[in-house]
Amino acid sequence: MDDLNIMAFIFDMKTVFILLALGHLFTVLLITAYRHREPRDTAVNTFYLAKWFQAATWGILALPVLGSQMPFIALSNSIFLLGTALETMALLKVTSGFSRRSARYYLFLILLSILGYNLVVLFYNTEGLRISIVSVAVAAFLFPPVCRMITSRERSALSILIGYIYLLMALALLIRTVMSWFSVKSVTMFEPNLYHNLSLLSLYFIMTLGNAGFVFLSKEKADRELLKLASYDDLTDALNRRTFILEAKRDLSVYEKKQKPVSFILLDLDDFKTINDTYGHDTGDEVLRDFASKIRGRLTDSDLFGRYGGDEFAILLPGADERKSDEVAELLKQSVEQDCCAGRKFEYSMSMGIVTVIPGPETPLERLYKSSDKALYLAKQEGRNRAVRTRLEDKQRRDDVPAAT
Repeated sequence: MDDLNIMAFIFDMKTVFILLALGHLFTVLLITAYRHREPRDTAVNTFYLAKWFQAATWGILALPVLGSQMPFIALSNSIFLLGTALETMALLKVTSGFSRRSARYYLFLILLSILGYNLVVLFYNTEGLRISIVSVAVAAFLFPPVCRMITSRERSALSILIGYIYLLMALALLIRTVMSWFSVKSVTMFEPNLYHNLSLLSLYFIMTLGNAGFVFLSKEKADRELLKLASYDDLTDALNRRTFILEAKRDLSVYEKKQKPVSFILLDLDDFKTINDTYGHDTGDEVLRDFASKIRGRLTDSDLFGRYGGDEFAILLPGADERKSDEVAELLKQSVEQDCCAGRKFEYSMSMGIVTVIPGPETPLERLYKSSDKALYLAKQEGRNRAVRTRLEDKQRRDDVPAAT
């Protein structure tokens, strides 16, 4: 009775292969339309090429004259391995994990798997061994993008979900390898049985997951890049003024509820106009990039660093009291002083104005900015290359009097 039920749902293999070929060709068509007049993206190009190879694989197997002959079966599987490798490389690229080391890994694995498969066909042609080579190779192709999607610091809920689905797929392929060696029943795609049905269904699942997963990950990457363009200064990679203000106000609200201190530091380069006038704006831009990089290297992930405009930058240190913010200011000063003139004919320095408060209704961000700006002005008057601290007065007195530290 079980055999009859299984046979009732046997899929026509040739039809399945045709549908798979058409599915990949349809993906190629969509990518072609997307690529028209769009900037070339290496991840999309790699995925596009992978779909061509995969369509060719199933197209060869779908042809009655070719699909039953061993030379063409070997050719189609070689093309399949190449296409799968390219698809997993595209996944790695779209998650920003592709490197020269990855390229060497894939090149070695592609050559090894294709050569190994064809040597088996020539000298020890058993279907179980062929299945083993293809299954292990595909699992190995999946390993780098799975690790990237699951363990990367930039991972998202979407990448984690797709990564674990691919991980399950890799485990299933390894189980398939074990079955091909130790199962008492025939493990083949060319005989009507339960394994045959599950294999063909899994091919549809893999094609759907591969297409949808790549599209969603590409969309997520594009969204991140748009958010970065909208939120970050393109010269210094610091938050732009609008985003810094929004994030800082949010942190002030959070720490007002916690009744814990925050520190605001306003800083700029000393005599930056002279640098621009003397050495040119290109050199000025280089100094700004170098300056921002050194400042960012001394801050934690919870600190906010933004460019207010020109050579003026702001830092918000959530949870930092006066002692901690003074320590940070000193570290920033030392960082700028170290090798500040490396490769240049001049040195540069910075001045800072600092204010520390426990946020409340009377401490809006604008007031912190004005107060630290007065302290920064005093630092300039006192000779530059220093930090000056100010303290907010109570709500009856709005004139903030800076105090040198």
